[in-house]
Amino acid sequence: MKNIDPALRKAISKSSYNQIDYENLLANNPAQIRKEEMNLSMIEEPLEIPPQLDVENIFIRSSDKSSKIRLRIYRPKGKQNLPVLLYFHGGAFIYGTPEQYDFIYFRLASEVDLMIVSVDYQLAPEHPFPAGMEDGYDALLWLSEYADKIGGSNHNILIGGSSAGATIAASVTQLARDLQEVEIRHQYLLYPPMSQLLQTSSMNEFANAPMQTKRAAEWMWKHYLRHNTAQPPKYAVPLLAEDFSNLPDATIIVCELDPLKDEGKIYARKLRNADVSVNLLEIKGAVHAFDFFPCSLSGNFYAQQIESFKQILNQ
Repeated sequence: MKNIDPALRKAISKSSYNQIDYENLLANNPAQIRKEEMNLSMIEEPLEIPPQLDVENIFIRSSDKSSKIRLRIYRPKGKQNLPVLLYFHGGAFIYGTPEQYDFIYFRLASEVDLMIVSVDYQLAPEHPFPAGMEDGYDALLWLSEYADKIGGSNHNILIGGSSAGATIAASVTQLARDLQEVEIRHQYLLYPPMSQLLQTSSMNEFANAPMQTKRAAEWMWKHYLRHNTAQPPKYAVPLLAEDFSNLPDATIIVCELDPLKDEGKIYARKLRNADVSVNLLEIKGAVHAFDFFPCSLSGNFYAQQIESFKQILNQ
């Protein structure tokens, strides 16, 4: 792909995660992706927790009392009444962990004075929709009641996610709007998949892009929706919502060379048409999940994220 940032291209080619055949495994053995990612993580040098940060895992009960939900919490030491970012990791609804985002959360929590609560939600195909969304909403309800007990603010909750995690964040946000139990201040959606139809111009133009292909997206949605792609359940596919009004302000980030780009842009347009304020950013030269690869493009974006969150919290 000729327009990809050269340093990003090089960083992707050097990544050990290129050893994993994501597309083939998504089609034939999705759970194997988790095992292969875990094997790679075991040989990586673990990150040290910054001295100014407390990081802990806690478990809360799900609303149906059948299971517990792990929350990984990143909290600046000695601070109270912190704004809270409820976050959902990426991984095609099928793989990924909160710990894979430590390198981002460590800095973000420290530099913005922000409590980050990352949900280790149930994964497809074993646990298709609505399991992940329900875990997320349970976490939101828990924070609305107990955030002040762990240094956060019950009334200053943002929601966000990366890739499939951004889809879940948007679904939780729509559900919260309808149930009117918790008010979400802002939604932060990073390169989100927003439609199972896969019919946009960018989906066809970048069908074989690095890090995200059209074929992988097809299998992602099949596993998540348990083959109900023709008539998805309510809230499963954010772009299919009938009502976009009264949703919280949004920041939506898309990548120039990502097949999912147009879905994010269409979602932004639907929010704006419903009088929801949206800050839409397109990262030039970037492919899906570019911020996981060390290069100047991801470094510059990280600095941009810091300023974005500071502006959101100062509004």
